[in-house]
Formats: sequence, C-alpha cells, structure tokens
Amino acid sequence: MYPTFITLVSTNAAGSRLLKICDHEFKAFDYDWYIDDAIMLAKRRMPHQISHQHILHLRTWIRENYQHGHEIPYKHIRSMQGCRRLVESIIHAEYANTGEEYIQSRDSALKTNSHIFSLNSS
Repeated sequence: MYPTFITLVSTNAAGSRLLKICDHEFKAFDYDWYIDDAIMLAKRRMPHQISHQHILHLRTWIRENYQHGHEIPYKHIRSMQGCRRLVESIIHAEYANTGEEYIQSRDSALKTNSHIFSLNSS
C-alpha cells in the first residue's frame, strides 16, 4: 500500500496511523487525508529527492489549499519542480487578499518553500 519510504508502524481503533516517513515518526489522524496526497505526490519523484521535510511541507500546504477554498489542482503533478510551483501558487492565494502587513509573512513563506525544494533537488 505505501511506497518504500513509508512504514506503517501501527493503527489504533479510531483509525489514526503512526507512520515512519523517511525514518521519522508522524501521527496521521483518521481525518488526515492531506498526508496521503503528499505521499502520493512524493512517490512520483526520484528516491534521492524524497525527504520527511518535503512531505510534511507539501501536506501543510495541501491542507491550506483545501481548508481555505483555493482549490488549486495538484493530483496531476509529476515532478519536484511542479510541487514547488504548486506550493508557490497556494502561498500567493493565501496572501492575495491580505494587507501590506502580511507581505513579510508571504515573502518568508515563499523563501522557505524555495529552500525546502532546493534540498536534494538534483
């Protein structure tokens, strides 16, 4: 069921899962389908490009995309570059209707995104 960089450690009666993502534990609650979508996107990459940090970063922004109604499509993405652009699009959508006091937050989020996707990108 899971790709080789994911290990299912346990599942509880409520449906929450304890996963090992690239050897780091992550508790995925029963309602956390965002992590599954992030894993799905990550498994399309080269093995050396996959990391715990990348997957959790994707999960966070997939959640923001859904919860804030941006509805930016992403299931077709096949590359790390595509994932980077997806997150950039979500960040821009997140901050599109905010005031100037949030420009620094937006720029910081974009910088963090660039940094995360520059790791292991080659």
